[in-house]
Amino acid sequence: MKIVITGRDFSTSDRHALDMLIAAGHEVIDHSDKGMGSGTKEEIIYEAVKDADIVITGLEPYRDSLLKRCPNLKLISRRGIGYDSVDLDACKRYGITLTRTAGTVEGAVAEQVLAYILYFARRLDIQNASMHQGEWKRTMMHGAKSRTLGLVGFGGVGKEIAKRAVPFGMNVLYNCRHPKKEWDDEYGVSYMELDQMLAVSDYISVNVPLTDSTRGMFNKSMFDKMKSGSIFINIARGPVMDAAALKDSLDTGKLAGAAVDVFDYEPCTDSPLISCENVVLTPHTAPYTSENFIMMNEMSAQNVLDHIAGNVPEKNLVFKA
Repeated sequence: MKIVITGRDFSTSDRHALDMLIAAGHEVIDHSDKGMGSGTKEEIIYEAVKDADIVITGLEPYRDSLLKRCPNLKLISRRGIGYDSVDLDACKRYGITLTRTAGTVEGAVAEQVLAYILYFARRLDIQNASMHQGEWKRTMMHGAKSRTLGLVGFGGVGKEIAKRAVPFGMNVLYNCRHPKKEWDDEYGVSYMELDQMLAVSDYISVNVPLTDSTRGMFNKSMFDKMKSGSIFINIARGPVMDAAALKDSLDTGKLAGAAVDVFDYEPCTDSPLISCENVVLTPHTAPYTSENFIMMNEMSAQNVLDHIAGNVPEKNLVFKA
């Protein structure tokens, strides 16, 4: 089998996943140092994967126009849990199996959401800068305890956020399509209708997949419904929010701040949010920890080996050709 890796940083810090594939006797072409992402042009990806039997991908787009030109391709092993970067309908048309690395990224992403919350709750950066200037200025911060966190989406990431926020003494609300009463006791959360949750939450974290129904979900109307002085957090996908509308809500003072880890295209260095001093911007690093990347790389490689053996775990199968 010819296996091509386009997901960046697959072998940067740890070669074990790469060695798993090589040791199994496959031809492995590693393009993980080429920095491909959601903004990579199709022709660049095509030149890398045009004769591949299997690809291991990050966020680079695998659309119909690309997949139909790859006649040998039988498996896309997605490193990550979201698969909006892959045209699922095209996979079904061309008989391409699609897998993902379920259960690997949720904890790391949740950790970053808590980091954003604590940033705005305590603003250690301001206090540190003041001290380094030789000042002794004590600033009373609102803290995280007793504040309300609203989770839009309550899948694996939402649940992991709740497991970390509840011990901080936060009041955690959630909204999703299929709420379950038993989650109240299991995670210490409460279900609330979306508009009501937006109106009462001090922090709103968006944790939904990118679909036709969630694309552009957070627009001006939605930001207007949020509690004045609240904080908006997006670790889902860039197109879930309207960045210009978010900027307007921040500029007018409707929202006190925002934290954004995902963008309409990546790499992104020209977001309209760059000029906003009350926004924390990170370059899609919520899942980007050394431990997490090793786990994702190894699982995406294992999915390849399991596919060849005909026994991919059900939880990792998005579509089986």
